[in-house]
Amino acid sequence: MKGSIFSHILNRSLAHVMRFSSKPQHFKESVAEHSFFVAYIVSILCELLKEAGEKIDAEKALRMALVHDIEETFSGDILGPFKHHSLEVSLAIQKVNKEVIAETFQNLPQSLAGHFVSLWTEEGEGKSIEAQVVKSADRLSLIAKCAEEVKTGNTFFKEIYETQLSSLRQYHVSWWDKIKGKVLPRE
Repeated sequence: MKGSIFSHILNRSLAHVMRFSSKPQHFKESVAEHSFFVAYIVSILCELLKEAGEKIDAEKALRMALVHDIEETFSGDILGPFKHHSLEVSLAIQKVNKEVIAETFQNLPQSLAGHFVSLWTEEGEGKSIEAQVVKSADRLSLIAKCAEEVKTGNTFFKEIYETQLSSLRQYHVSWWDKIKGKVLPRE
């Protein structure tokens, strides 16, 4: 079974990697759940962008969303304050992720594995509209998780919610400016 597409399909590691391990939570969230919500939000944003006349490759964005955190199969969910503590730490984590990402797809045909690695890399660079949409959906998914926790009385997530929402309000790229009024709550 090792080395086959079937063994790749059987790997559900991301369903067992929990996010926000340093915060008390009412509702645990796995990386796999998070990736589903990011992909769903990407699909919404892509439709809004198409309605606004913006050109976007929705299929590419969705695939990118599905693999955007797949390196966490190896690393787990590294805590943000640690991951961004210093440039040296951030660069070291990026280096290791780039070294192991191909292993994530090793049982797939080389062309498909290469395609997924390329999507993962492009998302990390954040230059294309598809990558930027995934990053924004990633942030919206985080905001939704925080809102869920805050609504049930968990104030540990309130600051994260407010910081991330403020960040999206202040984010200015042409495509986001076209749709953010439809996405974000009024101030």
